[in-house]
Amino acid sequence: MIIFKNGFVTLEYAPASDILSFEMPNVDDIVMPEMKRSLTIIVEHVRNYDVKRILLDARQTCVLVDDNSYAQIISDFYRDMMATRVQKIARLITPDSIRERVVKKLLDNTNLSIEVQWFTEVGSAVEWLKSGVLSKAQPQSVPF
Repeated sequence: MIIFKNGFVTLEYAPASDILSFEMPNVDDIVMPEMKRSLTIIVEHVRNYDVKRILLDARQTCVLVDDNSYAQIISDFYRDMMATRVQKIARLITPDSIRERVVKKLLDNTNLSIEVQWFTEVGSAVEWLKSGVLSKAQPQSVPF
């Protein structure tokens, strides 16, 4: 079911699996304030629906800002997510994406309380999200 929709992001929530899914909004200097607001809205809905699993689709996301600006936005987003009860985030990506290298480097240097894995296929990502034991999940390997 769609729980939120605006011009930047659509949030779909499946209560039976407790998975919130959305496509990451595009980022450029012009829409930066609205993009940040969209990420805040995502966190608010995660908190309000007490979501534990997120399917984040970044395959079509265009990033037209410098790496440092993007890293700051992502850092703030994951910091805010850690203040919720989210346990797992599956990122759908395009392999060898420069954007994902920035995100991976940032997350590797952050002490996350959330398990984050990268996937290229929706089915594998959803299977991992639904797996019951966090530490025994076998994520799909994605080259960076």
